[in-house]
Amino acid sequence: MKTFFKLMALVLLLNVIRYVAGFPLEAWLLFDRMGSAMERSATYFNSSFTLFDWVTSYSYNFVMWFACVWIFHIAHPSMAGHAVIKSLKIFGILFLFFASVSAIYMNHYSHPKDFYLYSVADGLIVFALVGTINGLVYKYFFEK
Repeated sequence: MKTFFKLMALVLLLNVIRYVAGFPLEAWLLFDRMGSAMERSATYFNSSFTLFDWVTSYSYNFVMWFACVWIFHIAHPSMAGHAVIKSLKIFGILFLFFASVSAIYMNHYSHPKDFYLYSVADGLIVFALVGTINGLVYKYFFEK
């Protein structure tokens, strides 16, 4: 149970860093393009988020990052290299899963295809950021 709470604390920290450091990067690189795609297909997007929508979105993201950190926690002992490299390898594989699911939705379910391409690019940014930070701070939670 102690490991679970350490994983939870690590994921909370990663989420804070993801939004504090990731949001400016996303805004600078992608938000204008994503916003334009959403405006062109306004009927496909919920643009009036309620508090419940924000809580739900954050919860989904928290679960996704928890799964990534949990997989890293299980897999990293069998990998060679620096902790950041190990983390980027694992988060990279998980990014590929994220990107493939996004591509499925892009290909089958969504009219604004460029939005999902930007979503995949956004995923690349945040998976790389969170994977790097995880590799840097993981030892403070789990190494003696």
